Amino acid sequence: MKIKSVLMMLSAAVFMMACDKDENGSKTVDFAGRYNGYTLASCNYFQNMISADETVVLTKNTDGTASVSFTSATWGEFTITDAQATVNGDLCTLSGSGQTQMGMNGNTSTYDCTFTAEIRSQDDARMEFSIPAVMGGMTLTFQTGDAPADLLLAGTYEGYTDADCAMFQNRYTDGESVKLTANGDGSVKVVFESASWGTFTVESATATKEGEEYVFTGSGSVAMGMGGSTSNYDFTLSGRSNAAKDDFSIAFNVPAVMGGLTVTLLPGTAPTTEE
Repeated sequence: MKIKSVLMMLSAAVFMMACDKDENGSKTVDFAGRYNGYTLASCNYFQNMISADETVVLTKNTDGTASVSFTSATWGEFTITDAQATVNGDLCTLSGSGQTQMGMNGNTSTYDCTFTAEIRSQDDARMEFSIPAVMGGMTLTFQTGDAPADLLLAGTYEGYTDADCAMFQNRYTDGESVKLTANGDGSVKVVFESASWGTFTVESATATKEGEEYVFTGSGSVAMGMGGSTSNYDFTLSGRSNAAKDDFSIAFNVPAVMGGLTVTLLPGTAPTTEE
């Protein structure tokens, strides 16, 4: 019976160690693993430049420190070999310094960087890489989860427009652009200024992620006409884009014009048409 009791006590002790609890009974954080999320980059020249689908890998060293590896297609390679780890309940904080390889067009240089992190789980973590010598001081903030749709969609989309209505089809115009600006509340402002079709403005378009695409919808009023005489017409907006913003479609539909006019911005240059 005594042997059985001892074995039961040992089993209970192993179980408690496996759960990795502190003296208060709260589960502590095992920081080792792969963290998937997005980055926001800021420096003297720009703010909150977003990059989706980023991954940071943390490895626990034998002395309890953390090895940090972050390879970004946009920002280069970051390595911190011995970040110090502190655990307080369900929060793990890391801090350390290392180096990064950054550059353009295949030409890279090595820069010193510092690293901090606050981790509650692999799905709830925030990390910061600071590079003082780059662009007046650059900071990359990594956050787990999907990139906010409004921030990712913000930017200028350039390409050609395809106009279709009851009176004609496939009327192409090169050199068109649509600008999206994040409003700060999850929505985006959409502005399309066209010499051919007028100025379309949506003050607050809804922005969401659907699968691997980001979509935005809204409505507004556009002044259209000929010979200096214009009238206001209601229109609806529907757009989609991938995270890289190189595959997109932004359509403005004006039901009351020419039996229903739709002007769609697409990437690239207009297809050639037969005369």
